[in-house]
Amino acid sequence: MRGYGPPARNSLMKIHRSSNPDGATLSMRRNASAESTPLVDPLPSSQIGDFTVEERIGSGGMGVVYRATHSLIGKQAAIKVLRAELVSPRLHERLLVEARAVNAIRHPGIIDIFGFGKLPDGRPYIVMELLEGRPLSELLSDQQRLDVPTVLWMLDQILSPLGAAHRAGVVHRDLKPANVFMVEPPNAAPMLKLVDFGIAKLLENKESPTSIDGSVLGTPEFMVPEQIRGGTVGPATDLYALGVMAFQMLTGVRPFQGDPVQVLFAHVEQTPPLPSSRAEGIPPELDTLVLQLLAKDPA
Repeated sequence: MRGYGPPARNSLMKIHRSSNPDGATLSMRRNASAESTPLVDPLPSSQIGDFTVEERIGSGGMGVVYRATHSLIGKQAAIKVLRAELVSPRLHERLLVEARAVNAIRHPGIIDIFGFGKLPDGRPYIVMELLEGRPLSELLSDQQRLDVPTVLWMLDQILSPLGAAHRAGVVHRDLKPANVFMVEPPNAAPMLKLVDFGIAKLLENKESPTSIDGSVLGTPEFMVPEQIRGGTVGPATDLYALGVMAFQMLTGVRPFQGDPVQVLFAHVEQTPPLPSSRAEGIPPELDTLVLQLLAKDPA
């Protein structure tokens, strides 16, 4: 049973934590040159609203993120612009849902979004706080597995904003290490923030194009069985993904291995192994918690 709320948090607190060779060569060089020369991005140094775009700092499946500075007061921000090839009423709505979702939650553990607009070419964008640090996926790649106290701290940091999101009627629906950001301010303790609510589902908005029954949105390695089947998506969807993340943080590997299709089938059909069967030093209470999060039946 995938429980949520105080019992899970209490468990965490208890454990603590050619023919012409020359011609052929010339052709290859031209092709290599063409492939290695990227298209010029027109946005850096341009103006978006009150912000001057400084540089491109990241990209994802839906959009490109830029560092920008407010022209008058100097405040820095991040601006996410929807990819041109993806512009459509449906995805415009999805980006707007992200902005609305975040502002409905109002939690310090969730990235703040404070602006929304559209470029002259029709691409929508959102303006959000600029985070200094690195995604959890990078940390896991560097360290493979994390020690138990660090995992407990991270789970507690994620559960708090996740609980706030669920109370606000928002399901992230793509919770994974790449969407958890380790904020590392120069003069303060590090903290985690949830980012990229781009495919979030507003539970109360049944008519939204992003919540059509049967749509399968997410990342295979972290998808819940009911999500794969096209069933009802709810808070348990995020908790299952958190279980996959917890397993990976504790062991350095995910509970199910293989190509994306194999992993999807495994999420639906296979019982996950105990984390302690993959790594030493994991207490029984954490085994129990992770398996609860990874239960096939969310009821």
